Amino acid sequence: MKLYKLDLLTLLISLFILSSCQNTDSIGLDVDPATEVTGSFTDTITVISSTVKEDSLVTNTLTKYPLGYLIDPIFGKTNANIAMSLTLDPPGLNFGTSPVLDSAVLVLYYAKDFYGDSTSNFQVEVHQLNNPLSTSVRYYNTQAQSYGSSVIGSKRLRFNVNDSVRVTEIVTGNPDKQVTRAPQMRIPLNSSFITTNFLNASSTTLSSDDLLNKAVKGFYLTVNKAQSSGPGGIAFFNLSDSSRLEIYYKSQNGALIDTTMHKFPIVNGSVPVIADFKHDYSGTDIPANLNNTSTQQDFTYVQGLAGLRTKIRFPHIEKLKNLGNITINKAELIVSVVGGTDAFKPASRLIMYRTDIANQRQFIPDFSTDPAFSLTDFDFGGFYDSSKKHYKFQITSYIQDIIKGKLRQYDTYIAPVSTDFNRSAGPSVSGSNAGGAVIGSGKSGVSYQMKLRVIYSKIN
Repeated sequence: MKLYKLDLLTLLISLFILSSCQNTDSIGLDVDPATEVTGSFTDTITVISSTVKEDSLVTNTLTKYPLGYLIDPIFGKTNANIAMSLTLDPPGLNFGTSPVLDSAVLVLYYAKDFYGDSTSNFQVEVHQLNNPLSTSVRYYNTQAQSYGSSVIGSKRLRFNVNDSVRVTEIVTGNPDKQVTRAPQMRIPLNSSFITTNFLNASSTTLSSDDLLNKAVKGFYLTVNKAQSSGPGGIAFFNLSDSSRLEIYYKSQNGALIDTTMHKFPIVNGSVPVIADFKHDYSGTDIPANLNNTSTQQDFTYVQGLAGLRTKIRFPHIEKLKNLGNITINKAELIVSVVGGTDAFKPASRLIMYRTDIANQRQFIPDFSTDPAFSLTDFDFGGFYDSSKKHYKFQITSYIQDIIKGKLRQYDTYIAPVSTDFNRSAGPSVSGSNAGGAVIGSGKSGVSYQMKLRVIYSKIN
């Protein structure tokens, strides 16, 4: 019985080895010549591309909030500011008897994303908003908020988005202690402002978030460009987890004087938190590129923070049908970064999407919200390959559906997104990344040409 099993196993291994050694240039083995399927390759499909401005976006519900000022030799100047409201923790708090301010600090936790020159120094300033933010208003990134000229807090710093900090933590009844906290920006606020608007606030003002923000109005964070140095950069902040105003004060408690800390969380969603940002392309080649979309340029641009995107079309893709009955085995779009344009690291990730007959954004079939019929993020691609200096997209189903007539081709776009982009949000404008890239166009014969590579099978 043991010998029988051994002989059978040897036979199976031999058959496997023999079959593996066969050499064929066809897809499938031992097929009827009448239905033989062979693979062919082409990378000469025409790609038309142009740079277009991105749409504006509502910033009430950003996952990360940008702050900074950047001077980019290719993309010009980018400026980003944050406006925020506060919440009470808990509502109805009071500062006790005869409170005396010790200090107040605005604590904002980094989202660990930064684009620009990390050695630059920034003069970050806090101002008071002239009007409270409203929960019923959709605030677009193009809407700059009105704020007072007085600086109620400032600090010169670098955006150290990956460095933990040591802070002093108050321990009731025991000595204060030094603790390590996640990367954060800490800006001291003006004592007079805090005393007037918080310690001396009425019980009514401190009874609800709405009444607090009507009285205090909120904070506006911006970078003082004249007091900053270096090319600059854009940092991102997490305003839905632990970011807050901390007020340290002393108050009378019977015969004792207690030192206490009250926190006022900045909880995006509970109260309004918004951002405004804009790009200034003066002195760059971008305006000429934007104003001449009828002529295919040598390269195009993509840029985050509602900046720029690249529009592409495959005008002659349907001509593949003239080859007969074919099936697309693989289609990939290679998007190369133009050499010498990477003074700052190119955007870490791009996505590709299409528009429909109503000019609404839709995912392409290879990258949809249905995991049963689309690729994983990794397999779909769009991540920057620093060794090959390009991005690659797998778009087999998209090209197949266009050829088969399942989808009509309108416009297709390439745009930056965060590396942790969640497709459940849809192919919307991104306000949570600031990266950009100069990429080769589809113009024939130019260096860094954008190429659509297709492997197809023709059924005889």
